[in-house]
Amino acid sequence: MRQSMVVVLSLAVLLVFGCSDKSGDENPKVGVIQITLEHEYQVILNKGFKDKAKEMGMEVLVEINDMNPEKCITAAENLIAAGAKAIIVAPVDPGSFKAVAMLCKREGVILLNDGSPQPIDKEVAPFIGTESYSGGLKAADFAARWIKENLAGKKVVVAHLTLPTFTDCVQRNKGFVDGLAKQLAGVEYEIYSENGKGSREGGLTATENLLQAHTDINVLFGCNDDSALGGYSAMKAADKKDAENLVIGFDGSLGAFEEIKKGGMFRADIVQLPYKYAQMHMERAVKLIRGESKVADYVAKGHVFIDPPIVTKDNVDEFIAQNKDRLGK
Repeated sequence: MRQSMVVVLSLAVLLVFGCSDKSGDENPKVGVIQITLEHEYQVILNKGFKDKAKEMGMEVLVEINDMNPEKCITAAENLIAAGAKAIIVAPVDPGSFKAVAMLCKREGVILLNDGSPQPIDKEVAPFIGTESYSGGLKAADFAARWIKENLAGKKVVVAHLTLPTFTDCVQRNKGFVDGLAKQLAGVEYEIYSENGKGSREGGLTATENLLQAHTDINVLFGCNDDSALGGYSAMKAADKKDAENLVIGFDGSLGAFEEIKKGGMFRADIVQLPYKYAQMHMERAVKLIRGESKVADYVAKGHVFIDPPIVTKDNVDEFIAQNKDRLGK
């Protein structure tokens, strides 16, 4: 009788813990490491992660690395300790990304590359995001057409705001410079650059410095919207006339869209699609956790670069509505 009771109790304990483990497997946690939540792009990205996770029955844990390599590694450690079975990370730099990859490998956690593309690793699901070089080419194409239509016979002076520490911005500026060289072949123009530091304040200061050295700048490209908007403020403060000047941004922020709608010199914006990227990453993470796909499947396909659309006065209303909806405004 005593032996029977022990067997029954043992079975009961196994059933309880067995059910608990099974439930955890059905609804595992997905960790996300973002660089910040203070930027509109990152807010929309965050919503994309959470909306898709909710749709697929997952819990999301979010950590912020503040573009700090040590914080990026600590964030991964925190997520693993909290039970994340997969981590989607926006790397700060190659070194911290490698450290996170080694940590995940050791702990048996799946790693997915968000933010900026890192070298292909057979144990990491590759990058999904903007084709930055192509976006730079689109900005150059718009600028070249505008120059030919509005500055024929006039001096053309181009400035572009950079962010040398960010891989994607380097590619955007390269695409812009290469595109102009091709599109304006035979057209005489000057081109200058300054580090806009990816912020409105940085873009403002950089453009003020550029204007002091080259007062006749009439075309400005910012590698992200914050620097472009800061540069735009400097152009306005220098009494630049809307009809004779052009500003182009890159990101897809509500602030840029609203300036385009006003019909001034801020005429175009290359648009990233953070909500789409986040949903694609989260779907991958869930499928990998559930065993419905393998990292090797995605590695074989390589990075997924998505061509960014361009927003002008012709389609800006659609994008304003979309951003307001996703930002809850």
